[in-house]
Amino acid sequence: MNFPYLTSNAFFWWLLAIGIPVLIHFLNRRRHRVVKWAAMDFLLKATRESKGKKKLKHILILACRALAVAALVFAVARPITSNGLLSWGAGKLDTVILILDRSASMELVPNGDTMSKRQGVIQRVSEAAAALGGSKLILIDSATGRPIPISDPNTLSQISQTSASDTSANIPTLLDTALQYIFEKDTGRTEIWLASDMQANNWQPKSGKWENIKAGLDNLADQVSLRILAQVSESDNNLSVQILNSQRIDDQLLLDIEILQHGEPSTQELPLTLSLNGTDSIEDVTLSSTSTKLRKRIPLTGQSGFGYLQLPADTNLRDNTSYFSYGSQRQIRSAVIAPTSEARDYLALASAPPGYANQLAQTYLPTEDIPWSTLSLVIWQAPIPDDEAQQPLLDFINKGGVIAFFPPDSPSEHSFLGSSWGLVSNANSQKYFVVDKWDRNDGPLRNGENGTPVSADKLRAIKKKEIQSKDTVLASWSNDTPFLTRQLHGRGSMYFVGTLPDYTWSNLGDADVILPLIQRLVQRGNQRFGSDHTATLGALPTELSIDSANMKRLDKATSSSPLNLAYQAGVYQFNNRIVAINRPPAEDVDIFISADQLSSILTDTSYSLFEETTKNAAGFTQQLWRVFLVLMLLFLIAEALLCLSPQRNNTTHQK
Repeated sequence: MNFPYLTSNAFFWWLLAIGIPVLIHFLNRRRHRVVKWAAMDFLLKATRESKGKKKLKHILILACRALAVAALVFAVARPITSNGLLSWGAGKLDTVILILDRSASMELVPNGDTMSKRQGVIQRVSEAAAALGGSKLILIDSATGRPIPISDPNTLSQISQTSASDTSANIPTLLDTALQYIFEKDTGRTEIWLASDMQANNWQPKSGKWENIKAGLDNLADQVSLRILAQVSESDNNLSVQILNSQRIDDQLLLDIEILQHGEPSTQELPLTLSLNGTDSIEDVTLSSTSTKLRKRIPLTGQSGFGYLQLPADTNLRDNTSYFSYGSQRQIRSAVIAPTSEARDYLALASAPPGYANQLAQTYLPTEDIPWSTLSLVIWQAPIPDDEAQQPLLDFINKGGVIAFFPPDSPSEHSFLGSSWGLVSNANSQKYFVVDKWDRNDGPLRNGENGTPVSADKLRAIKKKEIQSKDTVLASWSNDTPFLTRQLHGRGSMYFVGTLPDYTWSNLGDADVILPLIQRLVQRGNQRFGSDHTATLGALPTELSIDSANMKRLDKATSSSPLNLAYQAGVYQFNNRIVAINRPPAEDVDIFISADQLSSILTDTSYSLFEETTKNAAGFTQQLWRVFLVLMLLFLIAEALLCLSPQRNNTTHQK
């Protein structure tokens, strides 16, 4: 057994445990001195007691002695509790592996608390690990993902590997790392303490690693146990902001912004700070729902620059800021792959209308060389190429480009990403195909910034081509067949449009529909070049070296640590390149793993779950050895009292 350390508090308890039995023994010795002169009285008294009472008394005395010994054994074993369940022999642990989720969402300060979830769990883990005595403590944090030994649990809150970050966590990978460490280091009797706020994005319930993790835990069941320290406390006062897209158009920067209210949404007005190249301005915005989307145009004066948007301080400071940067204006290029025709001319005109000096559209035949790397949008109005010739198109979409397929003049036998062309349909005499349903909130036919709708209902077609696809339908003809579909693929997207801007097909060539449709596709495709100036933590381009000696943070929106730059959002300069790096958008999504879902993920795996809320924040482990020590003393006192004879009756003695 592993005896507890004799701290000043423990020494007092053990002194009490030894002193009281000695005192009881002394009192018993004094009692024996008066036994002789009271012997006659004892015998007279004994004759009045029934044999049943004597037997019961002896049984009680024996029971008290046995219980006192048992309590002493349990006190020496030093049991602990976890979520109402006893776990014996915690003092025998050789190793504790702490998996710490330090993603951005762990910085939430729960209702009624003064510390974030991350700070709270670090404090309680430090106390619990120190109480365990000689167990080794190994930390695996979600940002670095590397196991490091902690010599003193009290230093957990002082090291960079436990500080706040703007990253996400990958729980399956972290658990897999812990199991590999156990296999390689032969850690002995081990407990894994996994501290997380149970955000679904971090747990990745569909990850293929869970099967290996369950197998590993099952193989080590006699050596390893898993405790999940779920930080499920909530906060009613948290807002987050994300810049969904930033794009330079001439001398303006167009920002698409989303502000989320976490918890019960309410109508409120709050200041939103815009910082542009070190100059701050404040604009009041009104929130009325869980998600409020804004579009903001910022006048630019320089060739390049950076800035951020910031909300007022609330219960999570890590999700109050979103960063942007921009470079010099570049020409936006589109390509129309089609045979010579009226449709080709209209499509090229809509891709680069007169007055849009920064846009250029060029036409190509499918057999010509196409400069894919320079293009934002490709319009394909030709038969879909065969599988061997599709690779350039796939690479283009994967890198963020947009391809829009329009009906070819000749039959098309192949499909692309599961979509293909069907038969051509002609409208009845004096009848038209019309679009009567389209998505007004998403896609290229969405309403304008001021809510003005696209006049898709003005489209009249006498000929259309069937779209054979299971992709998202963004607009439909009146007979519920698709007019416009979309599939997201890689970083880009693919669209199918069911008619042509040719007056033998339809009036799509009128500017009411084709101009907003094509221009929004151009803008969507041009976002791929904005990636030169923006990135997301955890998905940085390979050419950006976080450990570069030339890396420098430019903004002053939040404090930063030189030891933690790789895991903090902000605007950074890498040599001559300026990049705005933001937290992963999924960190703002309030979807969490429930106890039932956790049970499904860890099916047939033994684990203990401690759900810590503000009302239940005393710590996930509690030492019970003092309780058993007190019980031992009570049993000894009871045994001594049972052994004492009743006080002599003086009147009887005098007789």
